[in-house]
Amino acid sequence: MCRSPLSLIALFAGLLLLSAVILPLQAQVYKWADAEGKVHYGSAPPPAAAQAPQTLNIPSQPTPAGGVDNSRQMRRAVRELRALRAVNRDIPVSELDRPRHPSKQKEPVEISYTDQAKIDNLNSDIRRLSSSTFGTPASRAREIRAAKDERRQIYRKYGIKP
Repeated sequence: MCRSPLSLIALFAGLLLLSAVILPLQAQVYKWADAEGKVHYGSAPPPAAAQAPQTLNIPSQPTPAGGVDNSRQMRRAVRELRALRAVNRDIPVSELDRPRHPSKQKEPVEISYTDQAKIDNLNSDIRRLSSSTFGTPASRAREIRAAKDERRQIYRKYGIKP
């Protein structure tokens, strides 16, 4: 039986693809310590000055046909990461949830409907004047300044810094 060269190439490519899927793959991961003693991991070979370099051969695992449910592994990884962060900061894990700098958050200011409508109209006027070519540049700048001053007065009335 004589096969065409194209079918032989397709057969060879199929076998190559099949062998790549079936054969277990390994990813090379390098582990080394820098001059400060800090441990690093990476897929690139460690620098020449690295202390105690190691090559870790980690076999890859194919994805199951039914999909992946790694939520339990993710939760465990998050817990471990939080524990490492706490160790690095030399604090208990419960302290990680507290903000580092207590913020001075105020209650949102309630602006009256009429003042909010004025602010919206002033913002619209400022945008319109900024993109307008009508009149002289000096007159437009004067009108923009007046609108911004009026808006600033409304903000001051409510104790808001513009």
